[in-house]
Amino acid sequence: MFGNRPIRWYHVVGVWALVYFPWLPGFPLNRIDAISEVPFAWVVDANLAAEYALIAFSLVILTGWVGQISLGHAAFVGIGAFATGLLSRNWGVPFPVSLPIALLLSAAAATLLGVVALRVRGLYLAVATLIFAWICDAYLFTQSWFIGEGGAASIPARIIGDPEGMTNFDLANDRVLYLILLAAVAAAWLMARNLRMSKTGRAFFAIRGSEMAAVSLGIDVIKYKLLAFAISGALAGLAGNLIMVDLRSASPQAFQFNMSLFYLGIAVVGGITSLGGAVASGVLFAALTEVFFRVSWLDGWLDIVTAGLLLGVLIGYPGGLGALGAPTRQALGTAWTTAVTKVREGRAAIRGDTGDGEATTEGESEAASVATAGDGDAPRRSLPRLRLSLPGRKRVARRTIDLARIRAQLAEPSLEEIRAIEAMRTVPDWRNHDVSAFKLAKQRGRRPLVLEAEHVTVQFGGLVAVDDVSLQIREHEIVGLIGPNGAGKTTTFNAIAGLNEPTSGTIRLFGEDVTDFPVHLRAQMGVGRTFQLIQLFSQLTVFDNLLVATHNQNETGVLRHLVLSDKAVRAEKEARERVRFIVELMGLEDVVDRPIAGLPFGILRQVEIARALVTEAPLLMLDEAASGLDNAETDELMQLLYYLRAELGVSILLIEHDVRMVTQVCDYMYVLNRGRLLAEGVPSAVQSNREVVAAYLGEPEPALEGA
Repeated sequence: MFGNRPIRWYHVVGVWALVYFPWLPGFPLNRIDAISEVPFAWVVDANLAAEYALIAFSLVILTGWVGQISLGHAAFVGIGAFATGLLSRNWGVPFPVSLPIALLLSAAAATLLGVVALRVRGLYLAVATLIFAWICDAYLFTQSWFIGEGGAASIPARIIGDPEGMTNFDLANDRVLYLILLAAVAAAWLMARNLRMSKTGRAFFAIRGSEMAAVSLGIDVIKYKLLAFAISGALAGLAGNLIMVDLRSASPQAFQFNMSLFYLGIAVVGGITSLGGAVASGVLFAALTEVFFRVSWLDGWLDIVTAGLLLGVLIGYPGGLGALGAPTRQALGTAWTTAVTKVREGRAAIRGDTGDGEATTEGESEAASVATAGDGDAPRRSLPRLRLSLPGRKRVARRTIDLARIRAQLAEPSLEEIRAIEAMRTVPDWRNHDVSAFKLAKQRGRRPLVLEAEHVTVQFGGLVAVDDVSLQIREHEIVGLIGPNGAGKTTTFNAIAGLNEPTSGTIRLFGEDVTDFPVHLRAQMGVGRTFQLIQLFSQLTVFDNLLVATHNQNETGVLRHLVLSDKAVRAEKEARERVRFIVELMGLEDVVDRPIAGLPFGILRQVEIARALVTEAPLLMLDEAASGLDNAETDELMQLLYYLRAELGVSILLIEHDVRMVTQVCDYMYVLNRGRLLAEGVPSAVQSNREVVAAYLGEPEPALEGA
């Protein structure tokens, strides 16, 4: 399979054409000096395009997928190139032995920069990377111990293998370098593509979309940012190593910090999130370089044209070259279908057929069956996670509900139901499920504690947002946290989840003190949540948003993701099955493949609740989950909460302004006012509390007090 499509004959022809490109007629490259016989040294340009593509890949991963702006990539490329020269000059290390060493050195430099840049973002991050590139340009790339004497680094031309034998690779031959670069680009593209469709790739996009939501789903943001810097630096180092092998010499001028802007321009013109666009942009800029070199009157205009292309993409076509792929395929497919239809109609007219028959030839039937097989809903394969044991990292015990319990309760369909497909259900009918049989133990103190917050105070400078608040959630309870606007409800939520650090107080989850735990560890322990302001990942579809929530259940790491191991594929399949079940449970089939951007607010609320369910967390914290829902949708949400509590034992902490909902659905309630706990108790007791009525519902009218 090629992606999710079967391999066609034209795929094979295309690959062979790429491999034999230097030997095709019209490319007399038997000698290096024969390049001048070719109008536009196409093989040399192809090598340059491959080098540009590798650098663009590194920027796509770091900037396009993770949102970490880098203006220092020329430094990483230079480190890879000069490290290759250093290894050859001082220790006689030849290519390809020097390749992994240069790759690791560039990855280490990028990771170091990532550590420094962890506390900044946006413009400040861009400035930090630019300063790093300037330091390398002004200091590191001027040191003779690193680049060699004479202000430039060089390596000798080598032949890998027996020079007199059949099997050898002359690295001074551009045709040979073309095959090596083609293999490097193909391997980098394949691994990056695998990474994009994996748990790691989804974590990258989640960090770019909303770090707050990502960390609340159990994603270690620091770890994945450093991982992105390392992978990006490794790809840049790979490009630097191959540039040195290709040119056999390099000077610091080739890696000045302004070259970082040029490399970023290549990635942006290609489409900053697109791997295919990176390849197309690399080819485009290599061709432009050749044209501007050959045409004398264009000398000096390359930078201006590059800037013009960049502005054109940013203003008129933000998707870049990568966004042209789908429309182009659709247009070509339409043209091909039209042409085939006309040919068949012409043949039918010649034969005198009426065209009303429905018979097809054996070949057409086979083609139809193949096309149907290719259009199936085969799950994407996924990949693993690198276990980085950072200093002081805690390991936590994960607690989950088991969604499989619901699926296991579904009866096997009868023969009649199979025949009547419309009568079959793949998910439980929770909207009509009778949960009245579920009863909580009467004595609240006997139920096990799920969450306990004791004397929590959150202070921002001189403002005390939460003042000495204590609350408990016990097993299987639905607990409401209410109060007027500005009462401190969301701040309390964030303190429990770990987004706010309490000034004082203690927070325990499942009996364990988690006051000092970061957010992602609390999420891994079994806390799922929604947000008052919706925190979905706008660049992902509904389905991929829910897939991100399977992060904690997926035990595979980045190395497995890169090579698409069997364990990674199995984990991805299980994750997709879990998401499909939740999609059907929540009735989101109509929007599952749509991007988040543009969906109605009520649907977005449902998607966020569905994402919290996918985590299989036994404690759900819902911040105004009914906001934007009408009465019928609110009633459905109440029924869903009842069902989850009754069938899966989920405990729920709920912030809600809909008084009707919160008083009907909750077993126990806490009321905040001006950051302090005003009242607590069962809904009936809270509703009759005069202080609560005055603070939350407003002062009662005197005429109504005696009523």
